[in-house]
Amino acid sequence: MLRDLAADWLHAEKLEIVVPAGTGSLHIQEPGLLCGPIMIGRRVIGRIEARRSRPFSTDDHALLGALGQILGAVLEQSTLQSQLDQHYHQSQANADTLDRLLIFGRRMVSASSDPRHLAMDLVTQVPTMVTGERASLLLISHDQPDTPILALSNGMQSSTERAREVRDNGLAGLVLNSRAPMIIDETDTDHRWLALKGRENDVRTRCAMAVPLIWGERLLGVLTVTTTQTHLFNTSQLNLLELVACHISLALHTANTMVSNTLSDMRLLIANARAGDVTALDRMESLLGQISVDQRSVSDRV
Repeated sequence: MLRDLAADWLHAEKLEIVVPAGTGSLHIQEPGLLCGPIMIGRRVIGRIEARRSRPFSTDDHALLGALGQILGAVLEQSTLQSQLDQHYHQSQANADTLDRLLIFGRRMVSASSDPRHLAMDLVTQVPTMVTGERASLLLISHDQPDTPILALSNGMQSSTERAREVRDNGLAGLVLNSRAPMIIDETDTDHRWLALKGRENDVRTRCAMAVPLIWGERLLGVLTVTTTQTHLFNTSQLNLLELVACHISLALHTANTMVSNTLSDMRLLIANARAGDVTALDRMESLLGQISVDQRSVSDRV
């Protein structure tokens, strides 16, 4: 539009607007060619090149100078508007992220005390938080490392065999070995993905990212998000996924501690009952009742 308008004003048969200015000269002595700068203040950001069969007049030269200032102002306004739009969309994205984190946090603190059901409860919330389509949470038990759990964002749990395959040959396995977050932008060309034996075979994955779940020096598992779109994830989304993984690690550690404490309490009560403590049986019954309530709460959510 700007080019057509400038061409009409100069009665040019051909006109080009070149941004940035490049290395071409702004003062060309050639009949039928008029060249001048596009200015923002005193800064040259581009040039105008106009051609026509008849020579340009002094008035055309003066008009070209004014056009350079006008085009500079329009381009500056366009750049500023683009920056404002970018800041607006970023602020909206940040607000959405905070809302999602708040929802996720509320879900986390009200979730199950059982690690397996906790994983299934939390992983369903992950894809929308990082604009993914599917997510999986691979859990590695400290007591039973050869019996991993793979919870999926569709509310299902994979078989132990599938969980082992993902742990040993999938993207999660790479992250477990490196203990570092990882993005695969394009699965068709990334040699890391192509080398995996346990690639997904149900829905095609074009882009994936995964982060480890770590508590101290212990590896608790891996959180993975995938999508059918290529080059969808970036560093910001990976950082957000890592933040989510930190929260999940805390929740899992808390759940594991609660389970461990419950088992310890039960062993102590059994020992007391064998030693003749008549109140131990009542406390055991109360503890079993609380476990039953927790299990019913889990069943209602799953």
